Amino acid sequence: MSLLCVGNSEDKTALKAVLKKLLVLPVTMILVSFLTFAAFEAVSGDPARTMLGTEATEEQVQSLRQELGLDRPFAQRYFRWLGGFFSGDLGISYSYRQPVRDLIGSKLLITLLLSLISFTLITVVSLPLGVISYRWKTTVFNQLFMAFPPFFTGILISWVFGIIFRLFTPGAFPDIYTDTGRALVHLFFGSICLAVPRIAMTVRMLRSTVVSEMNKAYVRTAISRGNDRQGVLKRHVLKNSLVSAVSFLGQTLAELVGAGIVVEQVLGIPGLGRFLVTSILHRDYPVIQAIVVILALWVGLAGVLADLINQAIDPRLRIRQGVVSA
Repeated sequence: MSLLCVGNSEDKTALKAVLKKLLVLPVTMILVSFLTFAAFEAVSGDPARTMLGTEATEEQVQSLRQELGLDRPFAQRYFRWLGGFFSGDLGISYSYRQPVRDLIGSKLLITLLLSLISFTLITVVSLPLGVISYRWKTTVFNQLFMAFPPFFTGILISWVFGIIFRLFTPGAFPDIYTDTGRALVHLFFGSICLAVPRIAMTVRMLRSTVVSEMNKAYVRTAISRGNDRQGVLKRHVLKNSLVSAVSFLGQTLAELVGAGIVVEQVLGIPGLGRFLVTSILHRDYPVIQAIVVILALWVGLAGVLADLINQAIDPRLRIRQGVVSA
């Protein structure tokens, strides 16, 4: 009975810690949106003037400013945008004169697919290699792959698989809805660019963690008592090592969306990152604002997901996090 009560107490503590982190997400998004809004306010330049060009009259500029709501005070514009964001209204794009939600819908899907395919490659390849390689020394190949910048890998993949073997067409991304198969092939090659250096980093990190665990006293004691080395590795070392690996992979998942900006530019993938760069060049603040907040949400959710997986692997973390949150 007492064991059951302890188990329920641990579950409640873990649930409180997760709920606390989920409640922090909206606060983080509001803070990020405010800082972004304030930064754009401080930047010199008038979006209305940029849209109309230098030959526009002052009356035309003022008329457009009123239409876009740029003549209103900062606080009024910000809170109006914030209320619209939480109700699903992301505003109207300055450049396209269309709802931002409609513009970023397909681009968000493409970026999420690119990130998730990359993350799958990183996880499937790096975890087995990291565990197996604990017997080996760090090789020059690992150092080499870590140094591979995504833009160089993207150029190399475009030349080899795009131009020579013609498995995809660099710069011509198929429609994600009508030609899903070819679009996924294009995204797969893009995900390789993101995955290669991060696979090398994850393998190196996991190998170091496994080597450190294998040298601890409890492992030597278990082996000295006649336990099989591989059995100790699977039952104890691997479980303890995976906590660090999951935390690292959670950070990697959060970084993939931002890192994908370069790959999207090189391979011509019309994702969120590429659209963000274009919007910055055109001072399309409603689009930029929405994308930045979405990226902040993605980073927060990746951290919460990593915590949940770690708690499932090592239940002791539930008590630790509950004590910290308390």
